[in-house]
Amino acid sequence: PREFGADPAFRESFEAEAKAMAKLNHPNLIGVFDFGEVDGMLFIIMEFVSGGSLYHFAYGKALDGVTAGQLVEAVCDGLAHAHEHGILHRDIKPANILLDAQGRPKIGDFGLARVIGKQVEAGETVYGTPHYTAPEVINHPASVDSRADIFSIGVMLHELLTTKLPANDKRPSSAISGCDSRFDAIVKRATNPRPDLRYPSAAAMGKDLKAVVEALSSSK
Repeated sequence: PREFGADPAFRESFEAEAKAMAKLNHPNLIGVFDFGEVDGMLFIIMEFVSGGSLYHFAYGKALDGVTAGQLVEAVCDGLAHAHEHGILHRDIKPANILLDAQGRPKIGDFGLARVIGKQVEAGETVYGTPHYTAPEVINHPASVDSRADIFSIGVMLHELLTTKLPANDKRPSSAISGCDSRFDAIVKRATNPRPDLRYPSAAAMGKDLKAVVEALSSSK
């Protein structure tokens, strides 16, 4: 809507999303080709993704371990690329992951993206989605780094395996859905309240997921 373009806060968020995404080039990230303004109306030209969101794909059903593991491993790959380029997403959740015609996940909605290491200013609004957002984002915003996104990935993995959020059901994933118990350790580490006890990188989490998926696939 044109009136959004007159809102300085929205314009800043819109431009931040466009610039962040334009820097990135990875098959698991939605590509951005251009952005700008025409007669007061803001626009982004981005890659067309023909499938729906991961939220709609998994709504109300627990995914099998191989499917959930492959999807989240790919999200880890895309996020690792963003982190390597200094971009923190800050709002990883199923609704912000789109699936293409082949079912491959692509991370979108970088509207809350932030340059890693950029200092939080006094009084700055803290953004995120309840239950997906790492505790330090709320409690210690000045110390937030890429491990906050890893927390969100862990929450999403648990949700895909069980249909439940860890905050609403603290049992291990395997106890809820009967999935492979090796996922429990991955979720537990990724969602540890202490960032220093989480995975050091999205790539490291993706590596563990790949090992579990390969083991499950070979046992079929």
